[in-house]
Amino acid sequence: MRRSSSSNGLTRRDLLGLAGMTVTAAGLTCIGGIVGYFLVDELGQRSRSTASDPTPPPARSAWTKQIERPTIITRAEWSAREPNHAAENESGFYTLDNPEGWRDYEGDLRAIYRTVVVHHSVIYKTDDPTTMQEIQTEHLDLRKWADVGYHFGVGVSGQVFEGRSLGARGTHVEQFNSGSVGVVFFGNFEIQAPTQPQIDQGRRLIDWLALRLELTHLAGHGEFNDFTDCPGDNMLPYLDLFAISAGLVRGTGGYQPSPEQLITPTPEE
Repeated sequence: MRRSSSSNGLTRRDLLGLAGMTVTAAGLTCIGGIVGYFLVDELGQRSRSTASDPTPPPARSAWTKQIERPTIITRAEWSAREPNHAAENESGFYTLDNPEGWRDYEGDLRAIYRTVVVHHSVIYKTDDPTTMQEIQTEHLDLRKWADVGYHFGVGVSGQVFEGRSLGARGTHVEQFNSGSVGVVFFGNFEIQAPTQPQIDQGRRLIDWLALRLELTHLAGHGEFNDFTDCPGDNMLPYLDLFAISAGLVRGTGGYQPSPEQLITPTPEE
């Protein structure tokens, strides 16, 4: 995916983000602002206002004062296992001849990620750290992936866990993993509801990701893969809340295959 610039210097994502930020700013007293943590240092200060805005949103430096990066429990802190690059179903590293191999993204992640995808874990074991360990064990030992497939986990207590590195492609949405951030909420939301701490901290995480990566869309797993009920009926009502809070469009429309996937092979003579 490559960005196209408008005449005033804003990218397509800037314009979409501006619209989302304007909507969200109007609802700050209800659901809070959409802001990031180290965006000023990493991405630079940039105002998204235009001459036609009657009440332009504040520059990023002002937004960043309203919320900080959520506390994220690192892989070392929850005793994650190391990736297994010999895993049967994610063996070796990505090439055109090995499209299912482990893929480390190259370049600016803002030019790669577009959609955050919400999941539920179904399983829950004892407590949140144990559940994160169990999810990784299932993905490595049963599904034969190289690592936990999700980039982040959100526990019933509201704890947020680091999963697979954001610098690597996840394995959480069949055929749509490239450019998709996987966030799993712990629990089975076909038979229970997410907790309020989960909703609060999950929203905060998604707000942060949306600005850090300049995302455009949010979807539930089942919207990409119709063979699953994930993230569960009891989570579905919250997807709109997450999208509005982060200034994202709901649905799968943000997905775009990697450039090399769009190349039509030359027929052999």
